[in-house]
Amino acid sequence: MMPGGRVARAAFVTIAVLAVAFALRGGVAHHAAAAGDCTVDASLDSEEKAFLTLINNYRQQNGLPKLAVSYTLTRAAAWKSADMANNNYFAHDDLSRTWVQRIRDCGYGFNTYIGENIAAGYTTAQAVFDGWKNSPGHNANMLGANYTAIGIGRYYRQGSPYGWYWTTDFGGFDDGWMSIAGPPAPVSLTTPSPAWTPAPAATPTAAARADDGRRRGRNWRWGAWRR
Repeated sequence: MMPGGRVARAAFVTIAVLAVAFALRGGVAHHAAAAGDCTVDASLDSEEKAFLTLINNYRQQNGLPKLAVSYTLTRAAAWKSADMANNNYFAHDDLSRTWVQRIRDCGYGFNTYIGENIAAGYTTAQAVFDGWKNSPGHNANMLGANYTAIGIGRYYRQGSPYGWYWTTDFGGFDDGWMSIAGPPAPVSLTTPSPAWTPAPAATPTAAARADDGRRRGRNWRWGAWRR
């Protein structure tokens, strides 16, 4: 058990919040340096393993291949859940960097599709899976045909607004369950062209009450970006 109660008994929480992020498309794979903070316990607990089984069964039922667990994406997901719980906020971007930069900092620097789902207030894998499944934007990430890898992280902090926090990060390149002994040498990343202009945005999903909580889903387009 890591400080702050990564694997701990959750108090009963009746409010649940979800949010969905977007995908970045790229071409060839390039690896990035883990330059920012990514200190976290990236091992999977029983509920995180249960979520992996749930999402992979769901993908197979829809004619999609299973997702492989990525150590680097799991670092990004576990760090995110802990940071939201410890700093009392709920958003994809961290307090000092974007969600994309966090994924890069945690070692997943491949120029490929990436996406993220976050949730709060859900104790079990089944509960958060059902919440995301019933939200179109989150469900689209779980059934993303361009994704081959996933990172899963949940964290509990007593006294935080929602108790349990969940994050799943998705990637289009399977880098395997690999550990990083030290920071790799910096490399240049291929980034989206700044010449791209925003396309008309889809109408944001209206807030809905479910499971005694709130859900937020937004769909944006910016070149190859989708949120």
